[in-house]
This record gives sequence, C-alpha cells and structure tokens, in this order.
Amino acid sequence: MRFEGVLGRLNESYFFREFTFSTNTFRPDKRTELELADAVVWLDEFLIVVQVKERYASFGATPSDEENWFQKEVMVKAVNQIGNTLKYLQMYDSIELSNNQGHAFNLARAKGKRTHKLVIYHANEQLPAHYLSQKFFDTQCTGVVHIMRSADYFGVLETLITPVEVEQYLLFREDLIERWGVDVCEVTEQALVGQFLRNLPEERPSSDFIEWLAALQQRAADTQEWDISRIIHLFDERRNTPRQSPTDYYRTLKELAKLNRTDMEMFKKRFAYSMQMANADSVVLPTRFISSATGCGFVFIPLERARMDDRHHALAAFTELAKYDLRVQRCIGLTFVSEGNGTWCDVEWCLRDYPWQENAHLAAALKENYPFLPSAVPLKVE
Repeated sequence: MRFEGVLGRLNESYFFREFTFSTNTFRPDKRTELELADAVVWLDEFLIVVQVKERYASFGATPSDEENWFQKEVMVKAVNQIGNTLKYLQMYDSIELSNNQGHAFNLARAKGKRTHKLVIYHANEQLPAHYLSQKFFDTQCTGVVHIMRSADYFGVLETLITPVEVEQYLLFREDLIERWGVDVCEVTEQALVGQFLRNLPEERPSSDFIEWLAALQQRAADTQEWDISRIIHLFDERRNTPRQSPTDYYRTLKELAKLNRTDMEMFKKRFAYSMQMANADSVVLPTRFISSATGCGFVFIPLERARMDDRHHALAAFTELAKYDLRVQRCIGLTFVSEGNGTWCDVEWCLRDYPWQENAHLAAALKENYPFLPSAVPLKVE
C-alpha cells in the first residue's frame, strides 16, 4: 500500500472515521470540480488540513534530485494545495463531502474553526539533512504550515494518543515557531514534543527536552488503563439506542473523542466496573464524573436483567438527575444490562444538553433518595 493510503488509515483509526474526510474533490456548481487537500480532520472546534507527499525510490537519484523534489513537491505544491483548501473554505458556503463513515457533511460549516495546516512527507535517504530538519513554512497568505516527516508524525500519534493532545501539540508547535523561528529546526521533533509536555513555550527549543518525552513514554507503556479507542470505534456497531437519523450519535461520540487521557482513564474504569456489576446482576448505585477537558458529565448505570423493560425510563431519569446534581450543561448517561454470556453488556446511551437551571422537582428527588455512589468510594474492577 502507498504511504498515502497507510496514512489515511492511521488518521481514520486515530481521529475516528466519523471525523476524517479523505474524499478530496467537490463541485461548487455542475460544471466545476475542485480539489481539496488529501485529508481533513474536523472535530467540533478544530480542523487539521493534511497534504501528503511521497518520494518513490529512484535508482541513481542524487541529493540534488531529492532537494529539487522537496522544494517543488513539499514546499510549493503541498503548501499551495493547503492554501487552496483554506481559500475554498472561505469562498464557498457549500462543500459537501462524505466522511470515512460514508455520511455527507457540509465542510464549509467549519469556516472560522481553529485550523492547523500540516504537510506530511515520506522522503528517501538521499534527501540532505538540511531539508530533513525543516519544520515549517510560513507565508503571509497561508500562515504557519507544519512540515513533518512521516516517521515523526507516526511518533507524535503514538506518544500523545488522544486527538485533544495532538491538537494542543499543534497549537503549541505553532507558538514555538512564531516565538523562535528557525530555532525549532535545530532540534528533533521528539524534543519539541518533550517541550510541549513541559509546557515551556517561552524557552528556546533544546534537545534537553527529550528526557520528558522518554518519561511520558515509560509511564504510558500500558495504555490499556485509559485507552477507550475500541469503545469509540465500536460505538455505532454495538449501540442499541434508538436513533432518529444515521448521524444522531455524533454528538455523543464527539464528547468521547475530546476526552483527555485522565478523563479517559476515569471513563474506562467506570465503564469496566459497570460491565462487571451488570454481568454479576448486582444491585449497585450509578457512578459519575465530570470531564476536566470539556465539562461534560457522565453517569454509568448498571441494571439487573430484570429491569431490561424499564431501562429507557431509568436511563432518562438517572441522566437528568446526574446532570442536575453535577450542575453541568451536558451529561451523558449509559445503562448496562448483561447479555447473559458473562462477557459483554447491552449498552444504551443518552445525551442531555441544555443550560442548567434550578429545578425544585429534581432537587427534592435528590434530597429524598440520593441515587449515586459517592465519588470517594473506590471502584474494584477485576
């Protein structure tokens, strides 16, 4: 498979099919077809516009040949393609594209969102070191365009793991470029990631920051404690919640995709605990937490199998109560009922999204019979 295809699958896996667009042509009218960048990731408040360049092996290629390729394909054509994409986003009110889940969206609605421009290239070993160290291209029209080698981009995804962290890194990287200019080209991408982890944009980029990257990689050696990507990937396939449209689950999925790793760990622990209690058919109180990244509340509701017929009412009631008690605008509830095989549960989801306000009925219900497990109680997951 070509590098572009591998990268497309990686982006789809990492940023999820629902938020990745790899179809890069659209028709503003019946007679015109225009081409966008190779891939666009759109997750609520931010866009990542990606152009890919790959250098095929060429027998007898010289460093001068590779230099010419880099200048022409990466620094000119790729940057121009990203610039054209930004221009189209401003020019047109309708840019209909299908995401990698096959659902059509109007990309023009992302106009005005935070936009990160990224060229990812795969060169051969003859490319001179001066070009391998290039980290950005800055133009008056396009602004800062990030430039990364393919291996560095893969390393960023493996290290930062969550879409939120990658977006924050691109923001930080652009800040470093604007502060320090070509100084960022004097260190490796790993050093820049380490500096991001230390959150020290005011310090000059240095190879000393690599040690912070090594420390994170050691702590993150076992991501199973917090990685919920499998839950997200299987969300649409496994969910049994009634739907009004094929895309009505996106609002819930966005809240999951925007969690940071601390939130993900809290989510996964409560998800696993609720599965365990439901499979044991135990009577336990629901657990909750509030995302530090988004302010969204979550409530996990294990139910006995005998309550299967009542689960819709229970899901709505517990979600409303949790939302009110947590004083949040958005709250997602999940009910868990064992499928009877001891390994998996039927999970239904409920999103409530509206401004919090005083409600005497809910306040009285909470006071009369508080229905949630105290947050200080440790959860034992086997």
